[in-house]
Amino acid sequence: MSGEPIQNGFCRSCGRPIVWARSAKKGVAMPVEVSEGGNLVLDGGLAVYVGQGRGTHVSHHATCPDAARWRRS
Repeated sequence: MSGEPIQNGFCRSCGRPIVWARSAKKGVAMPVEVSEGGNLVLDGGLAVYVGQGRGTHVSHHATCPDAARWRRS
């Protein structure tokens, strides 16, 4: 699992700016909001969950109006 950022970009559904990071827990790619105010900290390309209101970013799956379209079962 690499700690390098994957890439910056935009959501293909809603167009919001996102950064792709790897989840620290499973190492899978996840879209993260560029804006601040969530429960994730980006640490060298890894998205680390730090608890409610303690981090600076939020998973884009929590805010995207089309998130259900992209979820895997």
